[in-house]
Amino acid sequence: MTTCRFLLDELAKADEHERMNVFRRYFAASRYNRLLIQQALVRSAQDKSLVSKVKEMEGTHNKDFIEAVKALKRNGYFEEFLIAVREEDEALLKIIEAYDKRMNRR
Repeated sequence: MTTCRFLLDELAKADEHERMNVFRRYFAASRYNRLLIQQALVRSAQDKSLVSKVKEMEGTHNKDFIEAVKALKRNGYFEEFLIAVREEDEALLKIIEAYDKRMNRR
């Protein structure tokens, strides 16, 4: 899971263009973590001990995002982050639309 400290360290060393890339990597890591959570959830059907791990992973993931937003606001990166948020939202919308099309074909 990504940590706020790592994110802030990268941002401090970067120019505006590179900061957008840092935000993109952050969102890519977030999507990857969501897949790991989904995988653990699916596996919990066979291994009930994973249920608590799923809850822990989800909690950590959500807490990390909330802490990252707070840290970005405190450190003056929030407006740039919002640009990346809009970009990520558009990308997610395209993914969701593609899934909708595939699922509605049946």
